[in-house]
Amino acid sequence: MRNRLVHVYFDINIDILWTTVKTDLPVLISLLEPNIPLEPGQSAELN
Repeated sequence: MRNRLVHVYFDINIDILWTTVKTDLPVLISLLEPNIPLEPGQSAELN
């Protein structure tokens, strides 16, 4: 998808892009967040 967004942005299907943002991205973020170290003074609860 990155290649299409960067190089063929005029031919992007907005519905597919929005579905990816709403469904796949939150899953990816939840998988990555536990691997990001906290900064000094940062609370573990961000919400």
